Amino acid sequence: MDNATQAQDGQQPQTDPQQGAGEAQPKDYKALYEEAVKESRKWEKRSKDNLAQLNDLKDSKGKPDPTIEERIAALEKENGDLKAASARAALVDSVAKATGLDRAIVATLSGADEESLTEQAEAIAAIAKSQGGAPLVPEAGIKQKPGKPSKKEILGIEDKKERMAAIAANIDLFK
Repeated sequence: MDNATQAQDGQQPQTDPQQGAGEAQPKDYKALYEEAVKESRKWEKRSKDNLAQLNDLKDSKGKPDPTIEERIAALEKENGDLKAASARAALVDSVAKATGLDRAIVATLSGADEESLTEQAEAIAAIAKSQGGAPLVPEAGIKQKPGKPSKKEILGIEDKKERMAAIAANIDLFK
């Protein structure tokens, strides 16, 4: 501080020992120490604030962008997966056409190559093949249900609960 600044602050100007040889005053070491501590605290506070800002920036930055090599590896993997899916779809189409099965059924099979997929598809086709011949007849002893009972048949049912249920089921006959 120069003498003019000290005079404005209300302090007495200190003279440098070299300026006035006759008026040498002792230096106020306590004030100089307090001033140095005050200056040190100011810079320490600024340093801590800067560290806090740096940590906030590091936290807010998040995950770094993937490097070019990582992106290329991910794209190559995706490309390989797409090629495998396309090859599987072509295989399923050819086996479905060869065996006559629906494509959706062939797609659910677990065969990895054409031979095993064809083998599985032919096994399913053999099971699903229509048997032909005479129509199946019902087992003996099982009552055949007629199409729709008449009003007279329903009223002829002796059990009250069963008769009410039959009426409810065929309400259009009783309107």
